[in-house]
Amino acid sequence: MRLYWHPFSVFPRRIRVALREKQIACEEVEVDLPGGAHKTPEFLRMNPAGKLPILEDDGFVVAESTAILEYLEERHPTPSLLPGDLRDRARVRQLVAAADAYFTPAMVRHIHRTLGQPEAEWNRAELEQDRATIASHLDVLERQLEGREFLAGPFTLADVVYVPFVTVLGLLGLADLLEGRPAVAGWIARLEARPAVRATAPAGT
Repeated sequence: MRLYWHPFSVFPRRIRVALREKQIACEEVEVDLPGGAHKTPEFLRMNPAGKLPILEDDGFVVAESTAILEYLEERHPTPSLLPGDLRDRARVRQLVAAADAYFTPAMVRHIHRTLGQPEAEWNRAELEQDRATIASHLDVLERQLEGREFLAGPFTLADVVYVPFVTVLGLLGLADLLEGRPAVAGWIARLEARPAVRATAPAGT
């Protein structure tokens, strides 16, 4: 099994966390994004979108982080990152879908608009719009976490998909959004304490 990734790409961390949580042996191949390796014909044959992550398993290739997570779960069902109950699994998948629909787009925009960009060139109006979207979603998570250690109770894929984003709020200058959201702050602390999350943390966090 081989995972294609790069530290500059946020989504592969989801897979790297899941691999460690499930104790799956996997070669991790760092793609030369700055050198344009993701635009080569060889890469585009694996993923025509030219995006990471990509997982290769005995000749089978799958892209898109949530599809890879589902594949790993079915390929290696233990330890499980999905509940056994049908309705609980549906709830986890709903949480995963909500993360990608309502939270990660604003986080990705914020990352692209700030990291590596001179502060004088930041578009403050767009950043404030993204902050408002992120804050609103954190309010949703605050309610979801009431009485729960993790989003669905036990640690699941619902938590995995948020790891690359919520654990870098401080790095992105968004730590103040945790004020008044104690359930979210506690949840992030529990995520950061997990060995799989610590082992995949980007430099500077």
